[in-house]
Parts: sequence; C-alpha cells; structure tokens
Amino acid sequence: SSGINAEYGGIIRSKTEWGCWYQTIEDVTAEVVVPQHTRGKDVNLKILPNSISCTVHKKEIFAGKLYQSIVCDESTWTVEDEDGQRMIRIFLVKSNKTPKSCWTSLFIDGCAADVLTLDEMQKKIVQERYTRENPGFDFSQAEVTGNYQDGGPQFP
Repeated sequence: SSGINAEYGGIIRSKTEWGCWYQTIEDVTAEVVVPQHTRGKDVNLKILPNSISCTVHKKEIFAGKLYQSIVCDESTWTVEDEDGQRMIRIFLVKSNKTPKSCWTSLFIDGCAADVLTLDEMQKKIVQERYTRENPGFDFSQAEVTGNYQDGGPQFP
C-alpha cells in the first residue's frame, strides 16, 4: 500500500522522530518505525482517553497527553510491514468527529505539524467534509483556497 487514501486524494503525514502521524475528520493514525524483528509481544502500548504511551523492546518511544480526547474502545494498533519497513500502526478514534476538530499536534506538548503540513491537513479535512456533504461529487482534485481553517466556511 502506498499510503494513499483514494477517497480523499491522499494522506498528509506529519513527520516525527519515530515515524509520522496523520488524520481524517474521524481519526488520527500514528505510524512508528520499529526494528524488522519486532512482534506484537515486544510492544507495550497504553491507550487512554487523553493520553498514550508506546514502549518497544522495553524502550519508551513516546508518552504524552493527546491533543484532544479519543474513544479508547474503538482505538487499536497493529504491527505491519509496508514497503519493506516494519511499523506499528496506531489507529485512534477522535471523540470530536467534526471538520473543526483538526488536530494541530499529536500531543498537547509535542509532535506538532509544521505550518505547511497543518495547512495541507486542514485543506484535506475540508475536502473530506465536502465529499461527505455532497455524495456523488469528487472533490479529491479540487483546489481548496480561502476560508478552510476550522473546517471551512459555515453555511446557513
């Protein structure tokens, strides 16, 4: 898989020292690059409503308070191979699933998206919103300009 979300025209990844994270209106995904021999039993992942911690081979990769709360019961993780790279994919379901809920960082105090990446993430969420609001129309190639922060313009 090339990491392309065809329905919404691609994934905008925010790079981190351990991998990357990205989001849709409804969820946030973190991808942690790990050694090739890593198995599920080597991973200790704690997912709580407002925080997450990840330890691999008894070494802490990250721990922190999430930017916004998540739904623990619907969140999950897997160990996968993608393009010859071993990774942990952590799928977090947002508690607030609206176009205004664009996370600017994974943690309150870390893993912030840079300005250009955040700008592209916000545009992607507006494209996703328009696609949901207008079934049958393809907005994947649409250029989003103007008012797209906070989920785009509000219509009466």
